[in-house]
Amino acid sequence: MSNLLARFLTAVATVPFLVLAINWKNPIAAEGVILLAAVLSMREWANMTQKGSPLADRAFVAVLGSALFATLQFTKDISGAPALATAVATMGVFLWFLFRIGEMERVATRIAFALGGYAYISLLVFLSWLKLRDVDGPGDGWAWIYVALSIAWISDTGAYFAGRFLGPRIPRKLYETVSPKKTVVGFFGGIAGSYAALVVAKLWYFPALSWADTALVAIPANLLGQMGDLAESLIKRSVGVKDSGTLLPGHGGMLDRIDALLFVAPWVWAYATWAFGRF
Repeated sequence: MSNLLARFLTAVATVPFLVLAINWKNPIAAEGVILLAAVLSMREWANMTQKGSPLADRAFVAVLGSALFATLQFTKDISGAPALATAVATMGVFLWFLFRIGEMERVATRIAFALGGYAYISLLVFLSWLKLRDVDGPGDGWAWIYVALSIAWISDTGAYFAGRFLGPRIPRKLYETVSPKKTVVGFFGGIAGSYAALVVAKLWYFPALSWADTALVAIPANLLGQMGDLAESLIKRSVGVKDSGTLLPGHGGMLDRIDALLFVAPWVWAYATWAFGRF
């Protein structure tokens, strides 16, 4: 099966469930999807960055990170709870490795990777996706969630086709040290894809967006999303893996699917909260 066909079939199998979860009136559906994505990504992160460590260590890092996210998710309205949960998770990592030292030379690296994963996955998802869902005003949170999803995923599609059909003619690499297959033409194809996604949003489900909004949301978010993709590629190359997992045929793991979203969503949330309606 070709990579393109695998990507298409994965989208056909998963996107309808995602749309149903976002549009279901009971928020537990969307929260469940977000929680599942965070848990699966944390598991992949632990397996990648704690490679060679005992199963107990990898499981601890994944479980504690997932518990941190779940606590942030369900206690976000309790004063002080998110800060306390973050402090407990941080202390928990240090205490775990204090009594499970293993190779002394790798202890600092393992602790740093664990805490980095909590900031990268748990905190970024909490601070962006859950806040994005709660945005008030024209379009409300569900529309902004679609905006963020389409910016990241249509960018990926635009970059893929631009790189595939124009890349052989314009083969200049974007950042070969980190991601050997990405090209400059794919980079611009990604920007075009994201902007096209915002044009569709304005003309279809989010008419409150102005034409200025479409550019001011799509372009910065796309640039952040492409850097988010490169940032995960940097980690994967540094630990010697091609994909974060094998969950999604044609894409790799869950973290491979949301790496751009992790960087896109904070910008979309910030724009929706502070700048929307001013242009």
